[in-house]
Amino acid sequence: MSNPKYLKERLAEAARYALLRRLAPGLRHNIAGTLQPISMMAAMLEKRLQKPVPDMPALVKNSSSLSTLSREAARSCMNLMSWLAPKDNASEPLGACVEDAVGLVATELSFRGFGLVNETANVQAVLPRSVVRNAFLATLIVLTDGAVTPATILLTAKQTDEELVLGITLAAAEGESGPGGGVNAYRELQWDDAEALAEAESVALTYTASHAELRYPITQELATATLVS
Repeated sequence: MSNPKYLKERLAEAARYALLRRLAPGLRHNIAGTLQPISMMAAMLEKRLQKPVPDMPALVKNSSSLSTLSREAARSCMNLMSWLAPKDNASEPLGACVEDAVGLVATELSFRGFGLVNETANVQAVLPRSVVRNAFLATLIVLTDGAVTPATILLTAKQTDEELVLGITLAAAEGESGPGGGVNAYRELQWDDAEALAEAESVALTYTASHAELRYPITQELATATLVS
């Protein structure tokens, strides 16, 4: 007889893989964006070195800038790689987690006609990064893929003594028309994928065609971290 716990873990694993495949274009775009300034600076250095009499002070300045850009690019790439192979599941401020997550899909959503209003920054709460990167982001993608026409996406958050509630609401944009719906991808994410990821993160997920809520219980550890932050 099949082990129900094992089957749930495998379903969550499959959903996590499908989510990463969907996010791959955003990850690729962000990695290219962090490396582009280095390429431009290197090209500038090459041209200046080819001058009969190189401007040494300018070369020193450019070399310093190149070193700074390289460090920033390495840090950004390491953060992006953590989407593929997370080393830990540290708790981080909610606003930073949401901004980081939606940054990967904001361009795609904009091309499909969706506007984004993020009202989560003012909630002084911390939570495991994986809650937002997995359950929240999968829910956002499934909700927008199911929209027939473009809409404004409203992201909200509220905290009580017992739980943190993340809300995603689609408000139809008047007079707007466009593709809406999903995109060509490895495979479409479905609600059972979002539910599997939510359950794996101890999140209670409820949804309709235009609204979803994710409820994450506030533990004593997270409550203490929130007070400290």
